[in-house]
Amino acid sequence: MKDIKSIHSAIVSVFDSCGDDGIITPSVAADAVAKRPSDVHKGNCGRLLVCAGSRGLTGAAVLSTQAALRCGSGLVTLACAHELNDIFEIKLTEAMTLPVPSQNGSVSYSAKDKLFAKMHQSSAFLIGPGLSQTADIARLVGDAIQECSCPLVMDADALGVISPDPSVLKRAKCPVIITPHIGEFARLCKKETSQIINDPSAYAKEFAGQYGCIVVLKSHRTVVASPDGKVYSNLLGNSGMASGGTGDVLAGAIASFASQGRDALLSALAGVYFHSLAADIAAAYLGEYSLIASDIINCLPYAIKETQEN
Repeated sequence: MKDIKSIHSAIVSVFDSCGDDGIITPSVAADAVAKRPSDVHKGNCGRLLVCAGSRGLTGAAVLSTQAALRCGSGLVTLACAHELNDIFEIKLTEAMTLPVPSQNGSVSYSAKDKLFAKMHQSSAFLIGPGLSQTADIARLVGDAIQECSCPLVMDADALGVISPDPSVLKRAKCPVIITPHIGEFARLCKKETSQIINDPSAYAKEFAGQYGCIVVLKSHRTVVASPDGKVYSNLLGNSGMASGGTGDVLAGAIASFASQGRDALLSALAGVYFHSLAADIAAAYLGEYSLIASDIINCLPYAIKETQEN
């Protein structure tokens, strides 16, 4: 088996024949992981709040939180349904938990005061993975969009509950990054999935411009679009990423960089790059067929380290 350095070199050689225009390159990702000064402390490395998970979907919360830690956030807090807190206390060693009011294993709207107090103390907020799509979640997500002052990353169920009326995104006062897969994006756009698949860059660009957010449109060739009309394509990744939980890992990675003070576009680009590079490193060892989301998390440190050193 080759060592990590040779695997990394082989993977990123794909960029040798490509220009930088419209491509998420190693140099772009490297801008997000500049080496830290020796006297840095955890309070300087980002305070990320994650609101995720519900009964039957606790894994999504765990994966996004662990990915955020691996991508460098100094302090990560998972806000969760209070009756699920013991699960997360056991599963998440390095993260803190914030049990909030809930009903039937899902965060309730009565959690707003406690949740938003923590949101206002955080440097980024990730909401949605495995959260469920109840009426209470819809109200919480709508209020978060309008009241959040730090970068807001919206994934999975947070996108599902606004899909009937995505215009709420226009009322955001903070940078917003959305991370839909093709199906979720089709529902947001009120289009057929086949239309999105035929021209994902164009639809992502249009949506980003219309609603003033960063769009990370996940597929086998993920694209990132910004409100100013810029669109970037990802060249890395493999079929092993077609496995439950990999999107949660990506959301955690993007939110992690946002919590560390990177701007919304760079956070999205770096998250996509390191997520795919880690998946390719994992596939080099394990193969694509048996790859799972936690394998990607385990390889994030190698992806970041090699990018810093090259």
